[in-house]
Parts: sequence; structure tokens; C-alpha cells
Amino acid sequence: MHRHFSVFLLILIILIIFSIFVYSNGTAANFQSDSTSVENNRQTNTPRLIDSTQTPTPTPSSTPSPSPTITFSPTPPSLPADIHLPVVLKAVQPTATPTPTTTQTPTPLPDDQLAKILICNQHNQDIPDDDPDGVTSLISIDDPRFITDIDVRLEIDHSWIGDLTVSFTHQESGKVTSLIDRPGYPNDSLGCKLPNIAGILDDDIALPAESECSTSPAAISGIYLPTENLNRFDGDTAAGNWLITIADHSQYDTGNLDSWCIYATVNDYSVQPTPTPTVDPLPESAIIAGITGQRQSLPLDCESRSAVDWANFFGVSIGEINFFENLPESDNPDLGFVGSVYGQWGQIPPDPYGVHAEPVAELLRDYGMNAYAHRPFSWDELRAEIAQNRPVIAWIVGNYDGSYDYVVNGIPEFYNPNEGYPMVVASYEHTIIVTGYTSEKVYYLNGANIYQKDIKQFLESWSALGNMVITTQH
Repeated sequence: MHRHFSVFLLILIILIIFSIFVYSNGTAANFQSDSTSVENNRQTNTPRLIDSTQTPTPTPSSTPSPSPTITFSPTPPSLPADIHLPVVLKAVQPTATPTPTTTQTPTPLPDDQLAKILICNQHNQDIPDDDPDGVTSLISIDDPRFITDIDVRLEIDHSWIGDLTVSFTHQESGKVTSLIDRPGYPNDSLGCKLPNIAGILDDDIALPAESECSTSPAAISGIYLPTENLNRFDGDTAAGNWLITIADHSQYDTGNLDSWCIYATVNDYSVQPTPTPTVDPLPESAIIAGITGQRQSLPLDCESRSAVDWANFFGVSIGEINFFENLPESDNPDLGFVGSVYGQWGQIPPDPYGVHAEPVAELLRDYGMNAYAHRPFSWDELRAEIAQNRPVIAWIVGNYDGSYDYVVNGIPEFYNPNEGYPMVVASYEHTIIVTGYTSEKVYYLNGANIYQKDIKQFLESWSALGNMVITTQH
């Protein structure tokens, strides 16, 4: 029994050894075959294509043809349904939208904040008698800014202004306008027979120069409308040669050009003219009742007296001296009171003079009033205020020749202060409060009394300082 078991064990061991030997030889043969196949693929560098439907055809022993180029389709391989690729989100920079280019439109400045230029020619020239070619005088300006308003001042000494024509030319643009064309003619076949012109031509005033023929202080004195509008130069550059031509069209009377000036408001860019405000239809007459006043306490504080009387009408009580003492001081009447309040009436700055509308209106606002300065202000706008029961402080011209006279013709003059721009001033500057009007008269408070004047006389006097007022409306 033991012997048979030993034989069986020996045979089993032999069989196991033989099986291991056979398996080892088969695995080595397969590994060698695969290695040879990989090596062959490396040497040919040609992809190995297997077509299970065809029997391989032996390669002929002729000269080999070039291997065809195999083009792979970009079709992605199909994946089993249970395999999911991750979704990768890539940030995309948005395409910037170009910012449109815009042209900035400058905000127009109020006229009182715009620069002003004043240039005069004071070369005296004779005006040839009865000569339609006349005499020409030149002013050259090198300022490139644009005109928003232009006025011309004339100082002409001539014994019969009805003989005269005056034209104004800008050489570079070729524009010409008529300033004066034989005043008084054709209403009088000989024109105005009185002497001298001392005035300013300005589009913003009520009365035409053509209708003027005053006995004092000159036949034309004040600020008046030219024969043709000066606003044709608005928007043009101020630079260039400007000329006036004065001609005498009748015999015997002679004279000369004493001086002339250009006074222009200019801007850095050209702007469209501001439309003239429209005024609703006005009543033929309007009178404000219940306004009272007192005589001024100091020689030159008429503006303070008018201000406190005006405020009192609206229920605001202010002391005259208190008001005056709070006014600023300056050599510029548009900024403050000029000179000593105890000075002599009838002078112009920098001598004792007074103050214009803006500082007075600003101080009235400090006392709680709605008060606003305007220059110029139209006759229709003034009447509209009166029709609404709102009195108006107005700057006019008076005179003293042994006795005081108010609301008379005056001569406007240019003044160049140390601070600020050139401006118009006038001797015997004075203030009144306009309280009413009819078709023929203007009513006003001066001191403690109400007076009346012809409308034309009021407009002439009011024009000398450019129709300057204070109202309750901005």
C-alpha cells in the first residue's frame, strides 16, 4: 500500500513539471511573435490596418509604389452611453463696444459773465463838407474770440447833424451796416438842425437815433438804436479791421470826428443769439398805489434810499443807513459803491459816483427780498412788471444847474476799472422807482413824491445807463 502511494505521487509530480514546461514554452513563443509585429510596425512607420472581411493579398515583388496618404476624418469617436466627459466652461472675454465720440456743447454763459473789450480811436479828423465819400477812420482788433454783442460809440462835433451819414464796416467779412442816416430826415426836409453826437448805438435799446434831435447836452446823447442792426456781426470773430465812414451831404455846415469806440462782448466760441422774450399783451395803462418814500439822507446814497422804499412796499423794513453801510466798496460800480458818499454829484468813477444795480440787488437778497438786476431791460418788460403791481427800481440821469432836475438826457461814457471789464457810466447817475404808465406818461417815485414824465423823455434818460433796473423777477 505504501509502495503504490509512492508511485502515484511520483507520477503526479512528473505531470505537474511537464505542464509547467509546456506552458512556459507557449508563452515565450507568443511574446516573441508580438514583439516582432511591433518592431515591424516601427520600421515601416505605416499604420496597421486590419480588414476582417478580406483575405490579405501578398505584396508583389515589383518596385514599391509610394504609400497612399491616409486622411482621418475629424469625426470624434463614439463613446459608450455610460461614459460622460466633464463639461469644461471657458471664460469668454466680451467684445468691447466702442464708446461713441461726442462733441461737447459748451454751456452758454450769462452775458454779465462774458468778457468785454473796448478799443477807441481818438484821432481827430475833419469831415469834408458836402462830400459823399466823407472821411474814414480805422480800428484794428487782434482778439480772435467771437462777438455776442457789439456797440459803437460816436463823439462827433458838427453844427448840423441832419447832414450826416455814418456807416460801419468789417473789412475781413465784407459786412457793412448803417449807423446813422441823416437824423430827422425825411420828417424834416433839412433833417435835425442841432449840433453834435455823443452817444452809443446799441441794438438792445428802445428809441432809434434817427428820431433824436435834443437841445441838450447834444442833439443825440444817450444810447439809441442804429439805422440798421449791429447783430449782423454776432457770431463773427472780433479780429480784423473795423472802419467807420462819416459823410456830409449838404453845404455850409462842417464838423469833425473827435473819437469813436468799439465795445464788444466776446466768447470763446460762436453762439446763436438769444431770442427776444415775448411779452403778453399789456394794458394801455397801469398805476401802482400805496408806495411811499422819503428823501435820501446822504448826498450820494440815492440807490440805498430807493432800495429800502422798494423793500418796504413788499413788507420788508430796512434802515437806509444800515443798508448803505452793508454795501461793498469798489472802484467798479458793478461790484460796489464807488467813492465817498459825501462826494459831489455829477462825477464819474473813480471819483465819487454811486453804485449800479447788481450789488444793490445782491444785498436786498441778503435781507430776504427777491431782487434781481437786469441790463438791458426792455420797455415792454418794464410795463409788464408794473401791470403785475410790481414797482421797478430804474437807473436814470439827472442834472444840477442851480436846481436839481431828474429824468433828463445824459451822455454815456466808457470807464475801465481796475477790477472787472470796461463798462458804461454816466454823470449824474440817479435812481427812481417806476410806479405807473399810461399811453403818454411814466410815473415814478423820487424821494417822498410821485412825478410824471413823457414816455420819450423817460426812455432817453433811462437809456444813458443801458436800461438798468432791479425787479422781483429773475
